[in-house]
Formats: sequence, C-alpha cells, structure tokens
Amino acid sequence: MSDVPAPKLVNLTIDGRTVAVPEGTPLIDAATKLGIDIPRFCYHPHLPVAGNCRMCAVEVDKARGLPISCATPCTEGMVARTQTDTVKKHRAAVMEFLLVNHPIDCPICDQAGECTLQQYYMQHDLQTSRLEVEKVHYAKRMDIGPRVVLDQERCVECTRCIRFCDHVTGSSELLMVNRGDHNAIGTFPGTSLDNDYSVNTADICPVGALTEKDFRFKARVWFLKEQPTICPGCSKGCNVEVSYGDHAILADYNGKAFRVKPRVNDAVNKAWMCDFGRDEYRRVNDARLAAPNAHALAQATGAAAARLAAAGPAAVIVTGFEATLEEMALVKSLAARLGCRAYAVADRADGKADELLLEADKHPNRKGAEWLGLAADARTVAAALRTAKVVLVHRADLAAAAADLAAALAAVPERIVLASQESATSRGATALLAGASFLEKDGHWVNSAGRVQRIAKPAGWRIPGGREDDLQLLAGLGAADGRVRAAEVFARLAVEVPALRGLDFASSGSLGVQGGGVAV
Repeated sequence: MSDVPAPKLVNLTIDGRTVAVPEGTPLIDAATKLGIDIPRFCYHPHLPVAGNCRMCAVEVDKARGLPISCATPCTEGMVARTQTDTVKKHRAAVMEFLLVNHPIDCPICDQAGECTLQQYYMQHDLQTSRLEVEKVHYAKRMDIGPRVVLDQERCVECTRCIRFCDHVTGSSELLMVNRGDHNAIGTFPGTSLDNDYSVNTADICPVGALTEKDFRFKARVWFLKEQPTICPGCSKGCNVEVSYGDHAILADYNGKAFRVKPRVNDAVNKAWMCDFGRDEYRRVNDARLAAPNAHALAQATGAAAARLAAAGPAAVIVTGFEATLEEMALVKSLAARLGCRAYAVADRADGKADELLLEADKHPNRKGAEWLGLAADARTVAAALRTAKVVLVHRADLAAAAADLAAALAAVPERIVLASQESATSRGATALLAGASFLEKDGHWVNSAGRVQRIAKPAGWRIPGGREDDLQLLAGLGAADGRVRAAEVFARLAVEVPALRGLDFASSGSLGVQGGGVAV
C-alpha cells in the first residue's frame, strides 16, 4: 500500500454549481471538471502556469479585481463566477488587444478551422476593429527547424512553446525577444528547434504561429476526421489520433491518412509524442500491397491455405511484434490446426531511447507476444525455418532482420507473406496477401509497461479494394471457420491468458487498462 496521504478535498461553487477537488487545484481545472469551459491561451495542464494571456480571468468572491483562474488555487468555500457581464467585457477587451497586430490571414493560414483565436473571436468578441494605424509587422514563414515553421505575426505570445522546450524536453531552443508591441518568439542565436519532440510546439500553439512542415497546405482540417489509436513506432504505446480523409466528405481524400497527433493519456504519454511517431501515418498511404480486386485476394488466400494444409507439420508460421493480440491468437490457432510451429520475432533493431517517451524497442506488441507464449529469438526462428517447406510470414520483415534469419527465410521453398506494405520480405515472396494497416483494423497491443491498449479502425472506413483485414485473412488460411470478430477472439484470450484475465474487449476503452496482474 502507498504511504502517500490522500489529498485534502475542498468544496467550492462555480456558476452556482458545487464541486469537490484536491486543495490547490487550479480553478480553471475545477471548472473543467464541471464541464464549464473557461477560455485560455497560455494555460496548458501539462505545463507550468505563466499567466500571460489573462483570458481566463473570472470573478471570485472576496478577491480583488478579476483573478486569473489558471493561477488561482481552489480553497474551501470559494465562490467563482465565469459568465458575468464584467467577465465577458474583460474577455472581449483581451481579444481586441490580441488582434491589434494580428494579420487576420485566416484564409491562407494552416491553422484555420482549429484555431483558438478564431473560435474565441466568435464566442467572446465579435467587435469591429477600432485600429486606425498601420499594424506592427513581424517576420513570416521562418524556417526555425527541420519540422516546424514560425510565423511571428500570428503569435499571441502565450509562451506555451517556450515552456515546453524549457520544462519538458529541457532543450530550451526558444525565447521571447524584444519588448512591448515588438515582442516575438524566436530561437536562440545559432540554434534551431531541433529536438525529438519539436512538433509538440505546433500541437500546443493555440494559433497558426507554429505549424508542422509535413502537414502544411496538405488538407483543410474540416475535410478530415480524427481516429484515436496507438502509435506503432515503439513499445511505449503513445496514445495518438490519426487525421484521415473520409469518403463521405471529400472523395479525393478517401483512404488517406494525413498526420498523427498526440492524444492525452496521463498514464502513458501525457499530452506528448515524439517526432518519429509523426511519420507513422505513411504506413497507411505508402508502398501499400494490393491484389487486383477482392476476388483475386480470395483466390490467393485459398491457394495459400491449401499449400499450408499440404505442408502440415513441415510449415512454420512467423509473426512480428506488430501483430495485435487477436492476430497472434489466430496464428496460434492456425499452427494448432496444422500441427506446426509458430513464433513471434523482432524484425527491427533497437533504436534511440530517452527518459521522456522514446523506448529502444521499436515494436508495439512484444509484451503481448510474451504473454501469449509466442516470443522467440532470431536464432530459434532461423533454426525452424531451415527445416520448413512452407513459411507464412505475418507482419514481419524477416528479410531485413538478422542476417541468419534472412538467409534461412530465403532457403524456404514456399514463402507466403501477409503484410500491408512492400518490403524486402514481400519482394521475395512466392505468394502475397495484402492486409490492413494499423489504422484499418481492430485489436489490442500491450506496451512495455503491460498496459493493454486498443487500436480501432474508423467507423465506416473502407479498406481499399484488393486488401482485407488480417483477422479475416488468417481465418481464410485455416485459423478459424468463417469470419471472425476481434471482440470474440479477445474474449477467448481473456480466459486462456493469465495476464488478460478479468478484461473484456470494451474494458480497454480509449485509454487502455493495466494487464498482467499489475494494479492500475
């Protein structure tokens, strides 16, 4: 049991509604708990308080003036009001000041549609500008790093980006220069915004001052939808959302992913993600395998199933640590039906790691393979391949893995590959089955800490023709009779696998759940 005492709760009233929160909680967070949205530019729950923008000011009984709710700790009996005429007039004044030198270039700004300044103008301002002199101009389209562009004219000087680099990455590339109406964000002389988490500064920028180079001018956000999922880039399992095109909104965007952004999960990645994970959306778009049509894929699956059945115990099945728990379960079922061996193996070398989020293991589900008893080393798998007549390779680029593994794979007469992207392994296959990307399937991964987290395809998503969900392809190869559902497979795992007992498909929710007998 923990020796840390439970926080003292205090009761307060906001807009006539009562709430109990730990003593010292920022008033703005207490309001959020009640569903009361207090506008803010500089406040971010995962960054130190700055109190720059004054947008979150409210009335508090017995307090002088209008205290800012981000820097006002909750106390017993506090009474606050967020919608009085005085508060509304204050917000309108703040907005007018922020817009004095803003270029108002919304039609060409990449942040249009998800800009806090736009939203708050409509909600709290709606005034005609009283400015009768030339606006102060700043630098535009500044290349401040490999992944981020700065437009100083749009900046509202909230300093979120500075605080992120100072307190999260500790790299301190950004600073505020000059004074008064010439204040501007910039980089220290001789430096650039070049850390492994730099694009988070664009994520938390409330306006269009900092934008991600890779996403600039690719798509208008109102043509996109967001799907919560998990980053496949390493074993940390950062919670993210993928922006994708929906056929019902714009046909040209259908089946395409455009970006990956972090999704808040305080138990895993807080509100951040690394820059490397941003590139994972390309797996949905680039170098995709496909059959001419669904009929051709069904024929190829049937032919591959026949070859596996004929080989029987002389077959070997190898899956990768990117397969979901449910796919691994079907791999085991298929091996049991064939009477052959099945393994899960690493196909990527360890990479860069740090103390923030990056983990050396670049596989999203190694822990899951261990729980299901499939995990094996390269030497063991290579030895099995040397005696195999047929191999089914699922979600593993063995030809690009360890040298002895690649050599053993090349010596197998029949090589059936189930994958979503072209790879060295797919190019050497005797039969190819085009599967789904991580955005196009349902299932679970287990991160390095044993947290069971769900990946899910968007509702109504159409897997492009000539491809199929991995679960259905594995079922077609003989792992199950008829079509299968991920929820049904997981229900069986929750009975058979000790680390998953007590869980069900829905229990992982959007934030995951701790497995392996570890207390949440």
